[in-house]
Amino acid sequence: MIKRRVVFAGDSIVHGGPWQYWIPEHYVTNFAFPGHTTTDLTDLIPNIVESLPELLIVMIGTNNFGKYRLPEDEVITNILTVAKEMRRLMPDVPIIWNSLTPRSDEFSQSMLVVNERIKPALEDLGIIYFDIFSLLKDPSRNIIEVTFCSDPDTFGLHLNNAGYEQWFKALGPLITF
Repeated sequence: MIKRRVVFAGDSIVHGGPWQYWIPEHYVTNFAFPGHTTTDLTDLIPNIVESLPELLIVMIGTNNFGKYRLPEDEVITNILTVAKEMRRLMPDVPIIWNSLTPRSDEFSQSMLVVNERIKPALEDLGIIYFDIFSLLKDPSRNIIEVTFCSDPDTFGLHLNNAGYEQWFKALGPLITF
């Protein structure tokens, strides 16, 4: 097997994943940083392109709500602007775009709205949309399942080991070359 460059980009949720541990057969670069918003990711696009990804895995947008409280429409526009620019600059790179994750606060409903609206637009760009929200939500409510959350009493959005394992169990089969 040839080692390939798998690049991750996003916020603290992506940042916290033990990706290199799970995919040691590939080179992993992580351009995800705690607190990052869609604007921060836009600023990193040149670095991401320069890293020569052979597969790009992205999730961004939750901090646009919690940190800046932007309206849903603006977050959707921002996400799609980032996605279009990435696709334009990397037309042949497979991109897996993760939906926003559920949260335990009032923003979880906004995550659903954003996910519903970005999915068809991302697919139109030839980007693989990956629904992580459904994997991590409470079975009876549209909030994060407490067994997957490391901070249920504060932010209610960061994943614990069980949450990352659940995510990678479903995402891993898509990391193919």
